Amino acid sequence: MPEPSPSDRLPAALPASEGDRRVWVRYPSRRATYCRCATHADDQFMPAQACDISLGGVKLLSANKFERGTTLLIGRLDDGSQKAGLVRAQVRYAIPTPEEKWIMGCAFLEELGEEELLAWLKEQG
Repeated sequence: MPEPSPSDRLPAALPASEGDRRVWVRYPSRRATYCRCATHADDQFMPAQACDISLGGVKLLSANKFERGTTLLIGRLDDGSQKAGLVRAQVRYAIPTPEEKWIMGCAFLEELGEEELLAWLKEQG
């Protein structure tokens, strides 16, 4: 029997709305992440939460706002404490929430591979 491909192991995505024209299927997430501006190496990483993720980008919820066009380094926390590899993404929009946080849509500078996406979706807290 053939081995399933990584895309066979991806969870079912939420149905897209009629007006949603995104290229990538987005998967809901509650992954703890951390991020900082890529050009400020001295800045500390800030906590954030991935709300959804695709091969092409991630939507973050954060107490910190990053301006549109800012390139971020974003990593995920595994097992609640261990830092995993970093990805680069550019902020496309930042919207305030009623809780005085920010929802930021970010596009990866290099698309994730299916295995990387699976790692982001695996064992979410």
